[in-house]
Amino acid sequence: MSSVIDADGHVLMEAADGWLDYFDADEAAQMQQLILGNRRHWYSREGLSAAEAQRALRERCKGEGGWDAAARLRVMDEEGIDVAVLFATELGLALDAYSPGVCRGYNRWLADYCATDPNRLRGVALLPLDDSDAACRELERSVTEHGFVGFFMKGSVGDLTCDARHFDPLYSEAERLGVPLLIHVPHGVKGVLEQRFGYDFLRSHVVHPFAGMLGCLDAIFGGIFERFARLRVGILEAQVGWLPWFVARMDEQHEEYSTRPGFETELRKPPSAYLDEGRLFLSCDADERYLAFAANEAFTKHTQGEDLILWASDYPHSDAIYPGAVRTLTERGDLKPDQLRKLLGANAQRLFKL
Repeated sequence: MSSVIDADGHVLMEAADGWLDYFDADEAAQMQQLILGNRRHWYSREGLSAAEAQRALRERCKGEGGWDAAARLRVMDEEGIDVAVLFATELGLALDAYSPGVCRGYNRWLADYCATDPNRLRGVALLPLDDSDAACRELERSVTEHGFVGFFMKGSVGDLTCDARHFDPLYSEAERLGVPLLIHVPHGVKGVLEQRFGYDFLRSHVVHPFAGMLGCLDAIFGGIFERFARLRVGILEAQVGWLPWFVARMDEQHEEYSTRPGFETELRKPPSAYLDEGRLFLSCDADERYLAFAANEAFTKHTQGEDLILWASDYPHSDAIYPGAVRTLTERGDLKPDQLRKLLGANAQRLFKL
């Protein structure tokens, strides 16, 4: 079997000792307040000190690998993982965009974390997405100086979806650097749900597959693949059981509406045909009930689901499978050896160019 690649692991800078030292004084104060104020994703920390909040963050995790790189490498050895691609946690969840200084500080911390073994620990950049020029500069720095393998964004940034022309300079720079756009939950729809119906943990998780659907829709119907002929796109933490239905739905809607006045798109071919370009990838969980259904789907004559799907651990989050994530996937019994080879490593190698 080829190398096993975890396409979406997480780090917790905010649980590490000395993490605020990576920011200037004003930014450090803002980040500390952000973490102290963002209680919903963990458990109530009303009135906790910074030290107590850090302890609460750590207690919610499955081990120390999120903030201790040596511990992460031991877990990877134990699980049989060769390479882990690493995303932010609360800094990825809390705000849609951060200042250039905050992004530089986070990316420096992640680079130091990955430096423990840069061949196995591969960072994903946090960018100041509301400032296109600054985002381009930070992406170049992250790739050329830190060796990062991509950048991530939510499916929406403020009032902008990922196909907005605001991001075109950034996507052009990503093409030049040869790194992918990585769309990671949550999405602005989550805020709409909460504003209308109130916060509910299970309801909020409907946003995960919905964010994946919107990411596919925006990348294809929004013209990202048309405008950027070499850009690769990964959609993370949305599962994949919905994918066969949704691709069929996009094809049906394109056939029905694309020739009507006012419904024109940039598409030159049916949505499913863009899958043949090999530039769209989605992550799966090891224990998804409908994973084999999606992997065996023939989307076109040339592309099956197994060509689009890559495995991600979500470690060290509390709902991640640990220990035994890789074993859970390989022993589920409904995936062929070649499919496992693709899901566990070959597809991630194509997405990240590892």
